[in-house]
Amino acid sequence: MSSLRQGLWRSLEERTGADGVRPTAQPAAPLAGMDRRQFFEALGASLTLAGLAGCSRPPQGEIVPYVHAPLGQTDGLPRFFASTLTRDGYAHGVLVESTMGRPTKIEGNPHHPASLGATDIYAQASVLQLWDPDRSQSVLHRGEPSTWDAFAAALESLAVRFARSAGQGLHILSGTVTSPTLAAQLDRVKLRYPRARWHVHQPSGNDNALAGAELAFGQRLSTQLQLRRAEVIVGLDADFLGDPAAGVRYARDFVEARSATGSAGMSRLYVIEPTPSITGAMADHRLPMESRRIAQFACALGRRLGVPAPGCAELTPDEARWLEALASDLQAHHGAALVVTGAGQPAWMHALGHALNLALASHGATLACTEPVEKLAEVDGTLASLASAMHAGEVDTLLVLDANPAYDAPADLDFARGLGRVAHLLHLGLYRDETGVLAEWHLPQAHQLESWSDGRAFDGTASLAQPLIAPLYGGRSAHELLAMLTRDEVTEGRALVRRQWQRELPDERAWQAALQSGVIAGSAFAPRSLPLRQLAPAPLPNAADQKGLELLFRSDPTVGDGRWSNNSWLQELPKPLTQLTWDNPLLVSPALAARQSLANGDRVELRLQGRSLRAAVWIMPGQAEGSVTLHLGYGRRLAGRVGSGTGFNAYLLRSSQAPWSSAGLELVSTGGSYPLASTQRHFAMEGRDPVRVGTLGDYRRDPAFATAGDEFPGRPPSLYPEYPPGEYAWGMSIDLNACIGCKACTIACQAENNIPTVGKEQVQRGREMHWIRVDRYYEGAPENPRSYSQPVPCMMCEHAPCELVCPVGATVHDAEGLNVQVYNRCVGTRFCSNNCPYKVRRFNFLQYLDRSADTLKAQRNPDVSVRRRGVMEKCTYCIQRIEEAHILADRENRRIGAGEVLTACQAVCPTQAIRFGDCADPASAVAQAKRSPRNYLLLAELNSRPRTSYLARLRNPNPLLEEG
Repeated sequence: MSSLRQGLWRSLEERTGADGVRPTAQPAAPLAGMDRRQFFEALGASLTLAGLAGCSRPPQGEIVPYVHAPLGQTDGLPRFFASTLTRDGYAHGVLVESTMGRPTKIEGNPHHPASLGATDIYAQASVLQLWDPDRSQSVLHRGEPSTWDAFAAALESLAVRFARSAGQGLHILSGTVTSPTLAAQLDRVKLRYPRARWHVHQPSGNDNALAGAELAFGQRLSTQLQLRRAEVIVGLDADFLGDPAAGVRYARDFVEARSATGSAGMSRLYVIEPTPSITGAMADHRLPMESRRIAQFACALGRRLGVPAPGCAELTPDEARWLEALASDLQAHHGAALVVTGAGQPAWMHALGHALNLALASHGATLACTEPVEKLAEVDGTLASLASAMHAGEVDTLLVLDANPAYDAPADLDFARGLGRVAHLLHLGLYRDETGVLAEWHLPQAHQLESWSDGRAFDGTASLAQPLIAPLYGGRSAHELLAMLTRDEVTEGRALVRRQWQRELPDERAWQAALQSGVIAGSAFAPRSLPLRQLAPAPLPNAADQKGLELLFRSDPTVGDGRWSNNSWLQELPKPLTQLTWDNPLLVSPALAARQSLANGDRVELRLQGRSLRAAVWIMPGQAEGSVTLHLGYGRRLAGRVGSGTGFNAYLLRSSQAPWSSAGLELVSTGGSYPLASTQRHFAMEGRDPVRVGTLGDYRRDPAFATAGDEFPGRPPSLYPEYPPGEYAWGMSIDLNACIGCKACTIACQAENNIPTVGKEQVQRGREMHWIRVDRYYEGAPENPRSYSQPVPCMMCEHAPCELVCPVGATVHDAEGLNVQVYNRCVGTRFCSNNCPYKVRRFNFLQYLDRSADTLKAQRNPDVSVRRRGVMEKCTYCIQRIEEAHILADRENRRIGAGEVLTACQAVCPTQAIRFGDCADPASAVAQAKRSPRNYLLLAELNSRPRTSYLARLRNPNPLLEEG
């Protein structure tokens, strides 16, 4: 038995006992001197949402509701519509809940291959983005209000001139394009203006993967992982569980292959990476290694597997032992192995990855290649070529479609100076951002939930996007803007998309069916099989680059590349591993911090290739010693009231030649400190027994290993009377073997239950309001600890300690097992929170939500009350959804069916780690989970008898690498 009774730690201070090992919240500056108006402005978009609710209305054209209600949602007044949201250009199928014409909640579309009914944090937060008051609200000409008609007249004048010159001097910049309609429109631009140029800039794009396929096979290809079939997986700096195109789908497939009871056995994951990731946290074996040395390891692995690979520096003895065990495991699973290369690795590494997979017979089994999902620009269509043309005075008119190069262009391109030489800068965007403020014409863009469009998923599957609401601020889509540029006879968004799919959806019946299901059947790309070309010799590493520190750039796990900076939900969501909010400090290893006498929050200066930036430090357990990481997406100047002025701008150090890593970094301490808001030590359960972990061998020897040694492995005896059984017994089970720590559950709960954000200063005081938190625990040495995640909602204790101490009966038990909070009774003593051993209750110290402003009502869920200041609130198992199911079942004179009620956290979970239902029904999924031998109760020795239980985490280590 190897359940973790001791040795877990949540922070380096807790592990070393630096401040008494007692989790304390960092004090914040007082709010004295701040009037009410300033306070609400500081709290961000969740406090000042101004969606013009009184002026909102459904879209003018007809939209089609989803053919079936989502699983777990009962029929009623809210209606669901299938649509598509894109992340970094890639389509994700969603179901949007419309309440009286207002989009209020997002769920996943079970028919869409990228979601399978789940979503991620960005899809959940898109509702808040829709109602963001900082969105651009009018056409601006040289900073002054104007109209679309005035812009149309100006564009017509430009179009006449470009028609005479065949488009000479016209350049278009966009992000990754997977929309067939937009791709066809760009082709129309080229036909009408042959000398025009289109450029693609995606700060977190996968250009290296596409270029690597071209090196390996002679043409660019998209790659899809078949993780359900993989028995041994090797990640080379690859965070595939966080992949923007397919992370939700990959997480589901990966977890299904990790089932200890499955017929195929439990897969094994090896990860070699410089910076801890959610994929690395799920690994059975993780090896910290500088990004520049991963190529050496891959070459050595290739030679061991018989793949021609260049020679490289020698590995350390520990790395050589790792390599031998890894290679043997891969060869033993020929045809069921998979090597995944990360986006931050160079193109030739991706080509080598294809060669390794071919040698392991992975292509066609655990890996598939198709034609590119992205529409690829011309050879000269990069951001660097655009910058070069601007500096040379060759760009007369630049049309920027939903991009912000003035902020996120690499520093060596000097993009802002180049924009100064452009005669006409036209910018279409959701915000008047760093690029929009420089534009001659800034145009408000319609939100994805306000416009017609389409897009392709990671496997090529096409889906349609239909608007749920008319544009709040008169915005238009990129489709409508390009139609104006090309003088298209069709100018309306729906008609443009309908025309694109006329062949595949020839009649109205087929069109309606595609809108209802959200997916165009049969549109996925077929796999392709191509012979491997002889790989060109890998570029020889520069000896100087192998020494000193390397600076790594990574997309931020919550605000991405910066486009989500003004979303307070995402800013305040603790990042999966650091548990930080509202910032992006420089991640350094414990060894480097010790060598340079650095502590969390210390200010340092980063000097790289003649450029410099000052940032704060965060010591990251598991970080490779020679690597420091700075996440993109912060340091914004014009992001809005929420995102402006937060964090540090990594783009000021980024190079177009080395966008993901740069050698030669100099780190200089400057003295002083910077306040960081981390939640990793808030709401601690005082060193008790939170997470139980065992190996696959432990499980096979004793399936009940998780409770071995417990004095009362079942229900301890009690002096308290049993609660009378009700008609239902609601309960929850959380599978720690499936939880990847993505925190989609936290953000979905926030969207469903009208949970406010509180701002950085209040988080520093320990006052964040999330009803479900995801704790992160470490085990082992700080240089390379194991990492475990544990979601913690209200436990719904049958013998609830909170109920005994409430002097006014505000927290009570109902007959169905729910611990109910009566807000109107609560007087704010906080006795219940003090007496809760699980620390899951939240207190409204301040009025975080303005309840009087009508404009705030548009985004909120009308089925959940908005709490006043001074009351306790907590998870309710989404009682509003339970009651909705009760009403429907009572009306139909039946019981609530199994799976008819899904909590928000359960519905969003990519891996189906959360099960909820009636424990009294032996056939329910939650009852079956609670019968698992891995089932255990959190703090069971307290005899609080929680209705929420956990399934212990399992690891599948290689015996050759297992320590101890």
